[in-house]
Amino acid sequence: MNQDNVKQDELTGYGGISAGTERNYTNSELDIGRRICSNLKKKREFFEKLDNEKEQFKFRAEIRNCDNGIYNTDLFIASISNANSTTPEYIADRKNYFRDVATDQSGIVKQVCDNIIQSDKVANTTYDNNFKYAVNFLIADGFDRYEVTKAKKNASGTFDRLSAEGVSLISQKIQAPIKFFGVEKERVIYISCNGSGGGERFTTLKQTWVEAVTNF
Repeated sequence: MNQDNVKQDELTGYGGISAGTERNYTNSELDIGRRICSNLKKKREFFEKLDNEKEQFKFRAEIRNCDNGIYNTDLFIASISNANSTTPEYIADRKNYFRDVATDQSGIVKQVCDNIIQSDKVANTTYDNNFKYAVNFLIADGFDRYEVTKAKKNASGTFDRLSAEGVSLISQKIQAPIKFFGVEKERVIYISCNGSGGGERFTTLKQTWVEAVTNF
């Protein structure tokens, strides 16, 4: 990421997650991306075979509101549900958490995963009507990670950042058993409070995987 071309408020306001420069992925990024997509697929297929809401994970949550106040920093238990015909979900007895399980079929990630499997020349930025998505692959703190920024075209034709999301995945035996490869070790999303980017005020939802509660 070339931080020289990124506004400082974007770097601080969105946890350091930046769309960066529009370009094709490098070979090393493609390697990381393909590993991520493979593990996300394996996790999805593994979860889909589980008995509905029988297996459980323990997570830690942290929520920051628009005034930067922190609340709901507690541990919680989530069951894995595969009753949804589209994708597995986490079911928990709380209001704010990541209900959807990140998989190779998730939103813009599906398109990127399909593209990098088929080609060595894939752009890190995708446009969909008035929205722009940037998906970057990297390694952070020893974890495979992908970051997605979402922006919307404004009246002047430029794009305002709406949100930035980072997902760090388990991908090594020292992090967890192989069957948990692709599980979200940490997932965080920053959402603009004013709906027009800028990064000066935003809400944050952060969810960290702690352990498996049940013996899968």
